[in-house]
Amino acid sequence: MAFDRRYLWIFTLILTLAFFRQEAACAASPTVSVSGDVSKHLKLNLEDLKKLEPFHVNKVVQVASKKAGGQDRMIAMSDCRGVLLRDILEMAGMKHVRKYEPGVFIRVKGSGNSEVVFSFGEIFYSSIGRSVLIAYEKDGRPVAGGEGLGELVVTTDVRTGRSLGGVREIVVERVDVPMNAYEDRSRKIVRPPTSEFVLLDSRTRKSNRINLADLKKHDPVRIDAAVMAGDCEGFHGIYSFKGASLRSLLQQSGIDPSTPDYDRYVLICSENGFCATFSFGEIFNSRLSDNIIIAYEKDGAPLDPTEAFAKSVVRDDSVGGRSVRRISSIEIR
Repeated sequence: MAFDRRYLWIFTLILTLAFFRQEAACAASPTVSVSGDVSKHLKLNLEDLKKLEPFHVNKVVQVASKKAGGQDRMIAMSDCRGVLLRDILEMAGMKHVRKYEPGVFIRVKGSGNSEVVFSFGEIFYSSIGRSVLIAYEKDGRPVAGGEGLGELVVTTDVRTGRSLGGVREIVVERVDVPMNAYEDRSRKIVRPPTSEFVLLDSRTRKSNRINLADLKKHDPVRIDAAVMAGDCEGFHGIYSFKGASLRSLLQQSGIDPSTPDYDRYVLICSENGFCATFSFGEIFNSRLSDNIIIAYEKDGAPLDPTEAFAKSVVRDDSVGGRSVRRISSIEIR
């Protein structure tokens, strides 16, 4: 009987050691967390990512970021396999999806305290959303992520400013903008059309007031077929627009396009609370170029009074959810 107990004790000890070894291996396995304004918080390891629909992009060219006047330098051209950031966010469940919620943005954090920002519309309305992935393989070989997982790759970016190694954290946030539109409607309040907006840099506190004449000083950008559909209210259709690029307005305010901070974004608001976010990456580093304009003409005529003198229009968006009418402020955050 004592002999049997001794072997039973040894067997139990082996199982216990194996259990703790497995727990230690799991604890040491790199993960990426998803938190913030999502329906459920996630902590995903490499095997979890590989269970999602894989996304494969051939011949991803990566060009180093450069300073003004510098020479372009290609880092690599690789075949990348991974998971779309959009699919990870949809797995977690976005809390804010309605038409007045594009004031949402996504922070992605990697090794070495690196961080970049994506806008809600960029991921869910634009073709950019089909090009942002966490790559866990390059040219058929695993990507070493260190403390995080893989590498953040944006295949539609011109340069690698938003590439991150070792993705550790994805955080969804929403800008707290008072929504007055529905209260105005219930109280039958009609606000006069705006005739100017404030352009503010929240870091430097530098601000300017921009009116129609100021917009027309910029080189005009035309968008010939902007689709206004989906969650737009009152202006469905396909229209042509003319206006100033958001990029040129930001440059005039002092933002250096050659060294943009990819952890920053722009918030455009109307006077009644509708808003939209735009990341520095999509403004300054996208192959879509001057994709975002502050329009002052529609179909060859000035905007009508319901839209005031200026509205945001995005050439590439599949719906018009980021078309903010009656702009009262543009804030660089």
